[in-house]
Amino acid sequence: MSHDPHAALLELRHAATDRAMIVDVDERRLFAIDGIGEPSGSDFRLAADTLRQVARVLARSLRRDRFVTPRPGILECAWWTHPEPPPDELPTVFEDRSTWHWQQMIEIPDEADEDAVAAAIDEVRRGGGRSRPLVRMIRLTEGRAAQILHVGGSADLASSLRKLIAAVAAAGLHPHGHIHELRIADESDVPIGRARSILRIPVENL
Repeated sequence: MSHDPHAALLELRHAATDRAMIVDVDERRLFAIDGIGEPSGSDFRLAADTLRQVARVLARSLRRDRFVTPRPGILECAWWTHPEPPPDELPTVFEDRSTWHWQQMIEIPDEADEDAVAAAIDEVRRGGGRSRPLVRMIRLTEGRAAQILHVGGSADLASSLRKLIAAVAAAGLHPHGHIHELRIADESDVPIGRARSILRIPVENL
């Protein structure tokens, strides 16, 4: 992967619908909220709105205090269930996520230090009248992974996941870990036919 942060970001947000791409994802800092259930659920929507809010608060503080305009982050979501299904069963099981765990995330700009991150989280906590914040900062390293582009809404992700799992197997690799969804064009912001997501899953040699 390129050592230029902008070039690296473009690599990670590039994918095709007809084939899997192999990427190497270094450690990143992200705002995160955990939950359980379908992407249509109220908890899921609340988490997405809260993450967008804390990202806006942080971006505003960086413009004010650092005179920088950070690149906007996108909503991401890691999905997993226990026990982890075999790869060939994963797409079918993924069709019903009512009991799946999720972790929604938005990447934190490199320009933000720990104090700015903590201040943004606390401002959103106070604005929501909560005694404890919904949002926390995490560090995530995905390593070697395969990804594919999905066109359409989250409800149809299983079809693209099936393509991804098949491509991984054809390459002699084994998928493991969380299914990672990156909402390049979120279905809540654009018509469903124009929604775009990248599906990513860590891989290892057989």
